[in-house]
Amino acid sequence: MKTYAWTCQVAAKHRLPPSDQAGLALACEAFSDATHRFRAVPRANPGRRPNTDDTPAMLHFTVSGKQFDMPAVFVNRASASTRLALDSYPVPPKGRPLMIVTHYVSPRLADQLIANRIPFLDTAGNAYLDEPEATIMITGRDKPALKPTDMTSRSTTPKGLRVSFALATQPDLVARPLRAIADLSGVALNTVNLAVDDLIARGLIVTKNGRRAIADWHRFIKDWTVLYPTGLRPKLGARRYSGGVGIDWWRNASLADFNARLGGECAAEVLTHEIKPASVTVYSVGGATSSLMRAARLRPDVNGDVEILEPFWPEHAASGWDVPSGVVHPLIIYADLVASGDSRHHEVAETIHDRFLVRQGTG
Repeated sequence: MKTYAWTCQVAAKHRLPPSDQAGLALACEAFSDATHRFRAVPRANPGRRPNTDDTPAMLHFTVSGKQFDMPAVFVNRASASTRLALDSYPVPPKGRPLMIVTHYVSPRLADQLIANRIPFLDTAGNAYLDEPEATIMITGRDKPALKPTDMTSRSTTPKGLRVSFALATQPDLVARPLRAIADLSGVALNTVNLAVDDLIARGLIVTKNGRRAIADWHRFIKDWTVLYPTGLRPKLGARRYSGGVGIDWWRNASLADFNARLGGECAAEVLTHEIKPASVTVYSVGGATSSLMRAARLRPDVNGDVEILEPFWPEHAASGWDVPSGVVHPLIIYADLVASGDSRHHEVAETIHDRFLVRQGTG
């Protein structure tokens, strides 16, 4: 078997469904994990003329300095009969066989496809191709726990909103591999796959020159801000308390020592010095821990002026935020102020938006 360091890129047809685009991308990334030798990024095919080719996608390979294209089709459930379905597609250019990209190719199916010299990739990292430039054969990898077509999580679900938050708060994360997005979102890879799929379908993410990008930054931020109060925040276990040391107790408390960060009005005061807080919002790992309750002398009170929630981001993700120590990301502060409906907060929210959330370009 020939062994090469190679790269794969997906050139998607303009009519390729978003779920198929995500499936192709996930299969390429799984292959990257299996070989540790390439990077895959979905990209539009600028040379394709609309309505002239029924092939759903084109995979572009670079192998030891040699480049070649292979037509490919995403199949939700591949089987031995899949070979017959390939007859409905036009004859591939330059004699290249049509590659099957699918959720999972079992060892038995892999043997059948290889025997018929049908190339394939799957989302588990199994792969086969036999071309003049390279012969690669990977079989026997375990079946993924979930199918990329399992639409249980989308971009507007709580987990999907975690993905969007990571994309909005981590520079250039949208263009990185799905596994990097999963790591900084704190959700499963398959959830990221589905959420990105949905963001593409909703026009919030586009592909430009081989890289994913946020299509409209203002719209992306607005979308998350509107959805966060009802779509994600209620899942954070918010509890209210009354403090026994005054509203400003947080000023003398090192929230980092409690694995906590300041949000809401107090965080807005830290960033802008334009508001006099009437309540305290804290995002604390583990919620109202005993040490935090002792420090602020908190007692449960449904009408209390202290609100404590669980963070929804991985702790290590916060290291990429450009914010003062002990404060949540400005996007959360902005969303909380907007959702409050308090007229006092409107101008402060706009100040935070203009200072911390506006950026040039499309992401």
